[in-house]
Amino acid sequence: MENNYENIDELIGKYLSGEAIAREVAFIETWMNENDGNRKYFEQVQTIFRKAGEVKDYQHYDTDAARRKLKSSLKNGVAKQVILPPPATNTYQLFLRIAASIVVIFGVGFFAYRMLREGAAPVVVVATQEIVTDTLPDGSDVVLNKQTQLAYSFDKKKKVHSVKLKGEAYFNIHHDETKTFIIDVDGVLIKDIGTSFNVKAYPESNTVEVVVESGEVMFYTDNDSGVYLRAKGKGVYDKTTKTFTIDQPEANVLAYKTRFFSFDNTDLVTVVESLNGVYDKKIVLSDSLKNCHLTVSFNNETQAEIIAIIAETLGLKVKESGGKIMLEGPGCEQE
Repeated sequence: MENNYENIDELIGKYLSGEAIAREVAFIETWMNENDGNRKYFEQVQTIFRKAGEVKDYQHYDTDAARRKLKSSLKNGVAKQVILPPPATNTYQLFLRIAASIVVIFGVGFFAYRMLREGAAPVVVVATQEIVTDTLPDGSDVVLNKQTQLAYSFDKKKKVHSVKLKGEAYFNIHHDETKTFIIDVDGVLIKDIGTSFNVKAYPESNTVEVVVESGEVMFYTDNDSGVYLRAKGKGVYDKTTKTFTIDQPEANVLAYKTRFFSFDNTDLVTVVESLNGVYDKKIVLSDSLKNCHLTVSFNNETQAEIIAIIAETLGLKVKESGGKIMLEGPGCEQE
């Protein structure tokens, strides 16, 4: 996992110096807002960063030795000041060298903070305009659809793996009978029982949807026992009525992950909605095409190839403008 507590000092340094990329900025801001402890640590480092520019006299030193000494001091409850290093080539590098060599006298340092936590360090994964595939620290595989964010943590004492999710993600859980894996969507819970499954939970949607590919899950809240889902099952939670229902999963629910689409006499509006949920360029239909239906399968074709097949099949014209693809044609007979 790239973005975790193992390199948090480096990421904060890049963030404060303006050298962080978009994904790193999103990670730091999410991590900082998770709890008061994270924000306090960030503010402490920010103070170090500001003071770094005021330091004029430096001495060369061994960075690795300084880190070991810092950890040892914290472990023994002793905080002391360390002579700062020589100027680095830029503000970011300077920050890293200073942060590696001092203990903040007005607060708990990062290594002490980590040792005080009960569980493993939380990990945040973010997908914005691209689908992201990653592996969580427990070995579970995850695929994030666009506009999705998850935060993973492990409570060592309770042996509970927890994921807070906003958006849509597919999970293939590395199951362990001695541990528990739970996904939390604003209090709506999905508990793994040896499973691969998809969760769709965008904040703007009125529903949370779970589709089980294999195995079993419990889909519930603290106040409602919810539903028990097996392979090929789908559960829906209505945020307004606070009720659970069981439904039939759509054919292409995992298309963002697999790039496989199957349409059987499907209306073209639904076809286009499915494709727009996966590919970057938005497809727009002329009103005359809304009665058209299509039976076809696509297996990992590019968006251009898919558009060409649809246009050839239905005799349509394709126009591209402003990042959108317009499909036009004489239409189809009412069915």
